[in-house]
Amino acid sequence: MKPWLLIAFLSFSFAGCSDKSTKSESPETPLSIEANPGSAMYEHSEPASFQLLKKDSTQGWQYRTDETTYKVVYVALEGKDTQHYIAKYRTLTDGATGLESQTRSIQISLSSLDNPGKTLLTAKHDCDELTLNARNFQTVKHGCCGSLDEVKLYDYQNRLIIEGDSKLIPAEVPNQFTFYLSFQAGGPDTTTIGTVHLSYSSAETYHIQVKASKPASENCGPVVPALSLRSTSKKDSYNEGLSQYDLWSLEHSTSPEQVNGLTIRANFDCDPAIGLIEIPIINGRPFGKADKNQVYWVKGK
Repeated sequence: MKPWLLIAFLSFSFAGCSDKSTKSESPETPLSIEANPGSAMYEHSEPASFQLLKKDSTQGWQYRTDETTYKVVYVALEGKDTQHYIAKYRTLTDGATGLESQTRSIQISLSSLDNPGKTLLTAKHDCDELTLNARNFQTVKHGCCGSLDEVKLYDYQNRLIIEGDSKLIPAEVPNQFTFYLSFQAGGPDTTTIGTVHLSYSSAETYHIQVKASKPASENCGPVVPALSLRSTSKKDSYNEGLSQYDLWSLEHSTSPEQVNGLTIRANFDCDPAIGLIEIPIINGRPFGKADKNQVYWVKGK
């Protein structure tokens, strides 16, 4: 074989081996969406800003941030099926390097993908976190210096459903509705230990003030019981993964008036004098009473 033919043959062979090796060892290239300048059907942007305000010996450096972010969310607005929306978050924060806490407000605006220029919902709250759920949204304001987080749940008409310290407890009647439990420590006077909340909606919420003739033990400050829901049916259980109660015994109950066989338990284990209190739910109501604001006096305290 002539020298120049041998060189050409070897070069072609090595090139062929190199191609086969690349195809066998490299993973498939994932699909991606590339946007060409000027090709977007809709665009919206707002500038972010940072201000360094001043410095003193108490708070350190004081500053302010203004940020806007966007997400596509899958939620059900009032009277509508679940669908995708554009969510715009505007977050204003005032903070200081020498302080543990901060002051923050979050404004959320929702618009549809079909008509992104039209705002369908706007809500603004003083909080550190705002989370959009399928049928409601939750805000969290972090506690400072030993105080508890403030958690609130709103419907998509911006009406308060329930509020509580640290957490809210959902209880779902499968394929029907969900209600919520919470506790808030303190009250308008020294006899009020706190309030248990039971809420089915913004229009149907019950508040049970827990009172005692003597203040709770100083070891309890702030006073927060272990709150739970007890059922007479083995079909009902607590879902650890979803952090909610699944009430299968009530799956054919279409309204709160049909909720029975449940008891709210508040265990004040930090103060044995208060101990465990139980609030039975009868026909959907605490103690079967229609009063939205009720009082429970701790016996022997």
